[in-house]
Amino acid sequence: MESEFLNEIEDKHDPVRGRIERQSSRANKQPTNSAIEEPLELTSIPLGLMEDDDSLVRSIASVRQRNETERIFLSSHRPLTNSRASNISANGLSDIPEFSSTNDLTPLSISTFKDEKSQRIIWLDNASLMAMSLALSNIWRLPTFVYFNYSVIAGEAFIAYIILMVLVGLPLFVLELSLGQFGQTGVIQLWRAAPFFKGIGIAQMMAGIYQAGYFPTLATWAFQFSIVGFSGWSGCELPSSQNLTTCLCQDPRSSNCTSYGVISEEEFCFENRVLYKYEEQMNFKMLPMLAAVLIIVALSICFGDKVMKIILSVSGIVSAILLGVVMALALSHPNNSLSNVNNTAQRGINLLVPHEPWGFGRGEVWYGAMVQVLFSLAIGLGTLPTLTSSSYFSRNIVRDGILIWLINLFFAIISVITAFAWIGISGLDKKDVVQPNAFIYSVYYNVSDSLWAGLAFGLLLLAGINSMLPLSYAIFQNVYENFPQLKERHRKLTYCLLFLAIWLINVPGLIPAGNEILTMWDHYAAGGTALTCLIVHLIGWLWVYGRKNVKKNLEFMLSQPISFVWNVSWSYVTIVLLLVAELWGFLGVPLDGTVDCQYPIWLIATGWSLYFLALVVAIIFMIRVVVHETEYELIKKLANSMKPKRNWGPVDPLLHFHWKRSIEQEPGPVPYSLNTISRRVKDEVLTPDISNSDQNVIPKSRRPSITMVRMPNYARHYDELGVTIE
Repeated sequence: MESEFLNEIEDKHDPVRGRIERQSSRANKQPTNSAIEEPLELTSIPLGLMEDDDSLVRSIASVRQRNETERIFLSSHRPLTNSRASNISANGLSDIPEFSSTNDLTPLSISTFKDEKSQRIIWLDNASLMAMSLALSNIWRLPTFVYFNYSVIAGEAFIAYIILMVLVGLPLFVLELSLGQFGQTGVIQLWRAAPFFKGIGIAQMMAGIYQAGYFPTLATWAFQFSIVGFSGWSGCELPSSQNLTTCLCQDPRSSNCTSYGVISEEEFCFENRVLYKYEEQMNFKMLPMLAAVLIIVALSICFGDKVMKIILSVSGIVSAILLGVVMALALSHPNNSLSNVNNTAQRGINLLVPHEPWGFGRGEVWYGAMVQVLFSLAIGLGTLPTLTSSSYFSRNIVRDGILIWLINLFFAIISVITAFAWIGISGLDKKDVVQPNAFIYSVYYNVSDSLWAGLAFGLLLLAGINSMLPLSYAIFQNVYENFPQLKERHRKLTYCLLFLAIWLINVPGLIPAGNEILTMWDHYAAGGTALTCLIVHLIGWLWVYGRKNVKKNLEFMLSQPISFVWNVSWSYVTIVLLLVAELWGFLGVPLDGTVDCQYPIWLIATGWSLYFLALVVAIIFMIRVVVHETEYELIKKLANSMKPKRNWGPVDPLLHFHWKRSIEQEPGPVPYSLNTISRRVKDEVLTPDISNSDQNVIPKSRRPSITMVRMPNYARHYDELGVTIE
């Protein structure tokens, strides 16, 4: 009597709970038949919920255990599938919709065969990554590096770049894409595999922020120069009365200028119409141009990753067309058909042929080529893992990565050939260059007609957008993953503040000394930080987390064995080459400039400060992770901080369950993967006997090496409050 009275009181306070318990008691009295009347909640899946059109199908036991806040949270998730659970039977698993891995922690996911929608998603991901091949790293930085490689002939630096693209670029590119796709998170949360190295993920994101400190500036320069080109290059004529002799560089051993040069017409146009160097004031016209570039990037990102990837793909296609137009104009230039003219495209392209073998023995060439490889492929900046974190989980990322790498290398070679063809036509190699970072603008200045020249600088503008879209997206995603309350409550405010910060740090690049500021961001801050952090990044993944664990994870994701060539390249070849390049760079390249020239003191101090700032932040977070470990001894704290967290692995619960089961298998071929499950579903008939078995036990197939997840035939439907829907 007393218990019935207490239950009646509880039902009055919680009528939903009382109704569910009464209905469950009536259901338990009904005899069981061949159909499964009650849903089956798997203990391996923390959220036993699947949404369809207007109803929620739940386990009764799970409803009892959730409070009102959890119910509201679950009901707010968008449905993953439009198929009703009652239509899913043991023999009809092929009709289950395809699983699409997302970052929104959808409660229950189902992995099945690829359909047309998944193929479109994969091609969209590939197209967006291909568009990054036409970013500023290949269009602007690579030709500049090849020309200013501190050797007599440019060919040595170009060949060194291609060699490192094969030995270092391809393995690291595939590895970063694979880690992001497997972990389904950004570069910071990926370190749940080894929390001690979480600070390295933050430092890599800081390297990306450093790049965001000057990429919009380069796009703004192109914006201004394209306007000058469309206006007929007014104001670019060399004045006859003004002394245009300037100091090219000063002796590293003294403060006296020992090398003077004459400013060419191309650089005079850039300094006079873009930087306002002779007026000794900022070109305030470029401030709204800089804001316009960032607004385009912000609007492209705010509508989600799918819209961003579509815009990035379209921008990449247009950039490829413009690059082809600029190259066609160089190859069809009238000078090429004149026999008595030395300034031809062929003469410029011949500069890329190596003539001096001793040039390969210079450390600064290999160090510069290594940094250029990282920039060309966006390695070590946190961009690639974040972009692939929302990709289809079973996508063959190794095959796609090789294809994207080939396209990146192709456009890199085309951009260098195009730039050097115009160098030969304009005779720029015989002229003095005062502004190294404005070198590519001087090259495209010589495009014959003002209309075509404006389109050439439009190529640089689109290249800046191709650079900023994935970079900004990666920054925002990592911020939201680590501070989810900002995305839920202050999404618009966060967008405005971050883009305002990017706008402010780009403003100094618009002053007359903008060339030196870009050198500071590029040479010291972004380049040095990315290379150093990448070495620690590889040590953490391949030597602390373990190359065998990485291999198992990728084999589960790809459903096929990983070649030992990848394992050797990741574990030994790339790390050794990166260490050699880092040490050779520190010993062979002067820390205060180049071999021939010395940078200003303020540039050197600020650049090294930004470099050490990222490293200090990484060390602080490493110490913080060790201190917060629950062990008492320091050695045990350090050891525990290098072990994977319990939530490490695929974010999706069902994938996480499959992965946990797969890593428990004995070494050998991959017997347990998503593809092997899918292939055997049609051949295996599940005949579970649920009369005397626990409903929380997962039925197994006839073959013991494969564990099948039985989807029950639900007979009851509940709304978000747990009330039965008749």
